[in-house]
This record gives sequence, structure tokens and C-alpha cells, in this order.
Amino acid sequence: MSSKWTFIGGILAGVAGVFTAAAISVELEGRKSGSRNALDEPEKLALPKSEGR
Repeated sequence: MSSKWTFIGGILAGVAGVFTAAAISVELEGRKSGSRNALDEPEKLALPKSEGR
């Protein structure tokens, strides 16, 4: 019974670790290119220009 709870706890800790690593990665990526992306953001959000009209 004890080993079952240990296994479930390990699974939950692993899942929490993956989500934590992803959140840290996103945060560090945002800091690394934050000033550069802040200037380009309106261009990314703009709708593409259609050539047909």
C-alpha cells in the first residue's frame, strides 16, 4: 500500500516538474527577447494584406 502512494506521488511530482520547467522556459524566453519583441508585436498582430483587393 505504501509503495502505491509513493508511485502516485512520484508521478504527480514529475508532472508538476514538467509544467514548472515549461513555465520557466517561457519566462526566460520572454526576458531574453523582450525588448526586441515589444517593437515587433504590432506587426505580428496585424492582419495580412490581401493582394486581390
